[in-house]
Formats: sequence, C-alpha cells, structure tokens
Amino acid sequence: MGLPEISQDAFRYESKTTLNSRASLHSLDDVTPNPAQESRLQLFQAESSYEEEQWRFDVRDWLVFICIVIIAMMDAFDATVMIPVLPELANMFDRPLVSTLWVNIAYLIPNAASQLFFTMMCDVFSHGVVWIIALVIGTIGTGICGGSMSLMELIIGRSIQGIGGGGAMALCFVIMAESAPESVQSRYSCYILLTRLIGSMLGPIVGGLFVDKADWTWAFYFNFIFCALGLLGIPFATDLRVSTNIPLRKLRTLDWSGATMALLGPGSILIGLSWGGISYKWTQWQTLMPIIVGVATLVAMTFYESMWALHPQFGTKVFRSTATTMTYIGCFCHGFVIFCQMQYFTIYLLSAKYMSTTVSGLALLCITGLALTPSAVVGIVLAREPQCSKYIISGGWVLTVLASGCSILLDAETPTVGWVFLFFTAGLGHGLLLSSYNIRIHSMPKDEGASLSTKPIMMFNFMGAWGMAVAIPIGGMVFLNCFGDKLHSIGLRRDLINTADGYLVLMNQVKMTDEQREAIQEASATALQAVWEVITGVGAIGGISSAFFWKERR
Repeated sequence: MGLPEISQDAFRYESKTTLNSRASLHSLDDVTPNPAQESRLQLFQAESSYEEEQWRFDVRDWLVFICIVIIAMMDAFDATVMIPVLPELANMFDRPLVSTLWVNIAYLIPNAASQLFFTMMCDVFSHGVVWIIALVIGTIGTGICGGSMSLMELIIGRSIQGIGGGGAMALCFVIMAESAPESVQSRYSCYILLTRLIGSMLGPIVGGLFVDKADWTWAFYFNFIFCALGLLGIPFATDLRVSTNIPLRKLRTLDWSGATMALLGPGSILIGLSWGGISYKWTQWQTLMPIIVGVATLVAMTFYESMWALHPQFGTKVFRSTATTMTYIGCFCHGFVIFCQMQYFTIYLLSAKYMSTTVSGLALLCITGLALTPSAVVGIVLAREPQCSKYIISGGWVLTVLASGCSILLDAETPTVGWVFLFFTAGLGHGLLLSSYNIRIHSMPKDEGASLSTKPIMMFNFMGAWGMAVAIPIGGMVFLNCFGDKLHSIGLRRDLINTADGYLVLMNQVKMTDEQREAIQEASATALQAVWEVITGVGAIGGISSAFFWKERR
C-alpha cells in the first residue's frame, strides 16, 4: 500500500490561504479608530499593513522558525569555526599554510554553489524532504571532519559539510518566503541574519578554545549539537511525505547547466590563483591551466545563459536593471570584505602580535559582536522604510572603507587600543550593511513567475556566499606571495612558507633568536598590508555601487 497521490501544491506553505482565512474572521468594520493613538508622534509614517496585523505565529510556524534559527546558526558556526585554527593545522598536519587555507575554501565554495541546486530542487520536490536531505549531508560531512586523520580527509569532509550547510541555509530563506506574508519577510529574514551573526561570534571562540585546551576535532563534535537539534525539529515542522506527482517537465527546464558552470568556472579560477607564486610559479602550466579553464567556463556560461537556457539563472530577468545589478555586486563585495577581515585579522593577531588561538578568536567579537546591535536596530526598526536603506548602505560602506584603509597602518608595534578601535569601526559598518541590504532586497520588484532560485532574497544570499568563498584564496594569494618576497629581501629563505618549517612554526621555536622573530613579525605585518589594500579596494567598489541607488525614484 503506498501513499495516496498528493498534489505538489499540498507541500507549499499556506501563507496566503491561511492569511485570507484568518482575515475573514475579522471585519474591518470592527476596528474602531483610537484618537489617542492617532495623536501620538510617529517616528515613521508607515503603518502596519492589515496583512501583517492579522498574521500570527501558530505552533507549526514556531517549530519552523526554531529550525531555521538552529540551521542558520549552524551554517555560520561551520564557516567560522576554523578561522583561528588554520595556522595551527599547518603545524599539526606538517603541511604549508597554503594547503590548510583550503580547509575553509573547501567549505565555502560548495556552500555557495549548492544553494542554487537545492533551491531549484524546491521548485520540484517538497521543502521538508529537500531540507532534511541537506542537513543529513551536512551531518555526514561533520562526522568525516571529526574523524579525519589527514589534511586531505579533512578537506573532503569540509566539502561535504559545505554542500549540506549551503543547501540547508538556502532552504531557510525559501521556507521563510513561503510561510510569511511579504510585509513581514524583511524583519523575518533579519532575524535569520542576526542568528548567523551569533553563530559567527560562537565559531571562532569555540575553535580557539578547543585548539588550546583540548583537540581541534572537538570543534566538529560540538557541531553535532546543531545537527541533532535540526534533525529532530524538521520532521515536526515540515511535511516529509514524497509526492508521486513530480513535474518532470519543470525538472528538465530548470537551469542545472548554468548552476554547474557557475560552480566550475569560479572554482577553477580560484584553484589557479591560490597556487600562483606559492605552490607553482605564475608561468607554470599548473597555475595557468585552471585559470584558463575557469575563464573559458564563465564565457561559455555567458553565452548559454543569454541564448539557450529556458529559465536562465543569470539572465536579464534576474539582473533586470543597473540598480539591481549594483545591489548584487554590493552583496558580493560585502561578503568578501567581512570574511577576509575575519580571517586575516586573526592571522595578524597570531603572527604579528603573538596572541594565542583563543584570544585571537575572542578578539573577533569586536567585529561580529558590535555588528549585532546596529544590524538589529536597522533591520527591525527601519524594516518598513526601504527608502532609508540607500543612506544606511552608503554610510556602512564609508565606515568599512575607513576601517580597511586604516588597517594598512597596522604593524607589530600597534597598541591594543588601536586595533580594537579598527575592529569596532569595521563591525559597525558590517552591521549597517547587513541589515540595510536585506531591507533593500525585500523592497525590490519581484517577478511572480520566476523560479525560487532567482528571487532577490536567494540571489542576495548566493552573492554574499560567493564573496566569502572568493575572499580566502584571494587574500591568501596576496599574503603568501608578499610574505615570501619580504622574507627573501631580509635574507631568509623564501621557500619557508611552503614547508612545515614555515613562519608560523618558526616564530614559535625556542631556538629562534630575537632578531629572527622580529624579522618574521615585520614580514607578516608588511604582507598583511597588501591584504588590507585589496580589502580597501573591494570596499571602494562596494561603495561606488551604492552610489547608483541615489538616482532611483520610487
């Protein structure tokens, strides 16, 4: 006996139907005006819509929201938990730093790419089934990471974990968009972003503590808490029955080829860039071949999306105007800046200031912790005022570029108050940008016939995730090349960065002289200055992109 045939629509969250049924119970004639309330001074003129006033959380909505919070925190935790651990992994696995950077890269690239695939699957299959599959994949990857005995096993585990984490995170926004009325989706998604910030605060601290006080594998065992809670909650929050009426025609017309090329193209380019000048010379085929293949793949994707794709993922319907395109570019730049700062500020504290892994992870609270307050204020209080978002975005980029530009002055002698103030400024800018971009995304015009993967909120998350994925290899390429050149200029072997006797091991050796230690400090600070220059340039591009919003007329 099988399950009765169920329509695909039965799996859709009944936000509009439920809303209309609830609204029918209350007549507008029963609402009497209150003169006292009308006379109060309003901070904003926008009022709550009738749709918003009638929508209330029921038990199932609360279960869905709790699952979303758990999974959003898990994904941010997984992305950041290895940030302070990477240098120590180079010593533990007896591998160069350029190899251990791939522990994070291997998570971020599949995380960004899998979002499109899982979101397109939601156009065909029920949300609950796809959601729990993504979480099971992430749990399997977490188990592989926790039991890994070599760097290669850890990188494979992180890739699987990234696929599951990216898919589960994408489903959080899909389910939010399907279950909540449009008038409250901006605030709803702000709660998701705030939860991700909390996960980003928790990740570096837990990773640093386990490296210093126990073992780095416990960071992954800790993650099983999120996995278990999510796997327990999803069956109660969503429908896991599989429909027998699968729209195969729609399955074939979705842009699977475009999503695949969007993964292979940038991924191949990043492999070549991460090897260039470090593992291989820039003129060797091992460096040039991945870059050429990646560029050719992106060119092919451009032609395919513009000429042959039935429902293009990156077509003119998605990037429908200059303002929309600049919004997505700004989201990409913001993802790049925030993750590059978190990773290489940590390396600065470890290599130039000789701080412990735990203290380095705690120091990142100056960025993520301070970002929490302005993000909450902007995302919740100004959610009904989308016109304000363009001013806040510009202000956020000013603070971000200012913090990145001043970071170029950091060196081994910078006092604590100096770098803490920079971290605070960067955190304030990121908090403003995170919520203001979220408000702007929800105020953009929507194409009702578009697939889930091309909706603005999905593209917002996708572009930000790719910005984070690009940040680590680009920053690593700049840092390690400049560090090697600096070592050579002061008379030390340049190839130290490609061996287990590299700078992070060398500076902790007891036999190392004070003169050598100072030289390593100077080389680290000088190389990181080039990274800050790159971050400042990307931040400037983001700031320029926000200038296009000022010409808009609503």
